Amino acid sequence: MKRILIIITVLIVSCSSNHKKEIADVVVTNARVYTLSWDDPSLDGTPAQNASIKNSVWQPDAEAIAIKNGLIQFVGTTKDVQNYIGENTEVIDAKNAFIVPGLIESHGHVQEIGEKNEDVNLIDLSAQEIIDAIYKRSQDVPEGEWIIGSGWDEAIFANEYPDMNELSKKVPNHPVVLNGLRGFGAMGNALAFEKAGITKKTKATDGGEILKDNQGNLKYVLLNHAKNLLNDKVPERTFEQKSRIMKYGLDELQSLGFTTAHHAGVLGEHMEVYEDLHSKNKLPIRIQAFVAARMHNIDLVNEWIAKGPTNNDASFLQVKTFKAYYDGSLGSRGANFIEDYSDKPGHKGVSSTDYGFHSDIITQAMDAGFQLAIHAIGDKGNRDVLDFYENYFKDNPKSKELRHRIEHAQIVHPDDFKRFGELNIIASMEPGHAVEDMPWAIDRVGEERAKGGYAWRTLRKNNATVIFNADYSGTDPSFFYGAYCAITKQKRDDDKQWFPEQAFTPEETLRAYTIWAAYASKQEHLTGTIEKGKWADLTFMDTDVLNIGNTNPNQLLNGQILKTIVNGKVVYER
Repeated sequence: MKRILIIITVLIVSCSSNHKKEIADVVVTNARVYTLSWDDPSLDGTPAQNASIKNSVWQPDAEAIAIKNGLIQFVGTTKDVQNYIGENTEVIDAKNAFIVPGLIESHGHVQEIGEKNEDVNLIDLSAQEIIDAIYKRSQDVPEGEWIIGSGWDEAIFANEYPDMNELSKKVPNHPVVLNGLRGFGAMGNALAFEKAGITKKTKATDGGEILKDNQGNLKYVLLNHAKNLLNDKVPERTFEQKSRIMKYGLDELQSLGFTTAHHAGVLGEHMEVYEDLHSKNKLPIRIQAFVAARMHNIDLVNEWIAKGPTNNDASFLQVKTFKAYYDGSLGSRGANFIEDYSDKPGHKGVSSTDYGFHSDIITQAMDAGFQLAIHAIGDKGNRDVLDFYENYFKDNPKSKELRHRIEHAQIVHPDDFKRFGELNIIASMEPGHAVEDMPWAIDRVGEERAKGGYAWRTLRKNNATVIFNADYSGTDPSFFYGAYCAITKQKRDDDKQWFPEQAFTPEETLRAYTIWAAYASKQEHLTGTIEKGKWADLTFMDTDVLNIGNTNPNQLLNGQILKTIVNGKVVYER
């Protein structure tokens, strides 16, 4: 009898101990949760048989979440989650908000968000408004100090650029640099060009163009790789300025519901800031830092090739990918095509070493175990990059498992779609670019080639994984804007659709920002769905993306992020 009592006592103590271990740090109740833990939709977008949908209406599949040590501990009902609430548990009443897996911004430039806050914002300004905005800023800046602006659209101004001679007259005593929206052009005034040593006799760098008038005089406009002739002469910001700018960008992303960001093209100065923030536990979201494979970034390139990829999944700063650049942009006519541009006969764009694609550096990075993310926009650019991957895989078949990427993949030749799936290449794409390029893209490439543009459905049907992002600051970084563009293939306030047969369903769109983006980083076992044991990275929103996206997608543009949780901690609350 005594022995039985001892056993019972041990069992009670054991059960009590186990129960204490289950007490959560944080519990979320009264939510409408889409876990995305069911199977992927078919290649035509039809929901899986086990999807949380009934009679064409999506049904949230949970209403409560328990979190312990930064991980999801329980997913279920508000009633059952009560078992995880203890004296010190933080209880968050979601008040019927929709919760989805933490959003992943899979290609962007964090510092550019902060730079736009500090510099002169030129987005959506006319040529005259650009000049006026710079003149206005010059009235508040000491003479001789550089003025930086950014956001003019390389595509919109491709046929007629703002008159930089007029700017030079209105602002003669401040060197001025105006960077393009997509990063493929720069303009400046005469003083800036003088300080940079750029004259009408200066030869453009490979893969670049210095625009001149009929008399051979400078227009003070630099395209594609030539923009570095000017930007490289701009005085470097202080570390404090760089840190402030990066922190602003990170804060902006967390307010937009993103819990992870893939920073495409990290330079040494960016890494220095990231490492400082990380060492102080001040990174509010997780960062995948893609090292820029550029010669002017060779010190950072060599450092990480020697180190090899990071292998600590818990770290908020991951370095597992190199970003390379194969061709230019469509707007600046730098994207590389098999045939001539429709609106510029004799011109096929720039590519390869002309645009800074250094295969020796890139091969070394792949040999060291890094994933590659290669920028390619034109059909020739995409084909050449696919050829590069295919040839590398012949001698290094295991590298295929790293899920290498093509960034943008905007215009693909019909013969090459199947190769994305065959080679296991991720197509990293921007819904915003697709609709924003619509007014002029056909002028650039013609109707037939345009059919191979922004072809998300065709890529999926060829077994490619498609992930979505904003390439900020190239377009509005809002998830709701990106989702609207992906689902409708329309611009804001415009009924015209851009090849609507290529649109994604709301479910595919949400997956492209969550679980498929996690897959692209080989982190689908850690994030991307709301399941026990995964990171407690959650995005709260006021909008039912899955149903509203089907019935009234225009309402997505009014969507708001209510709360962002990273690693079990609230980092943003509206």
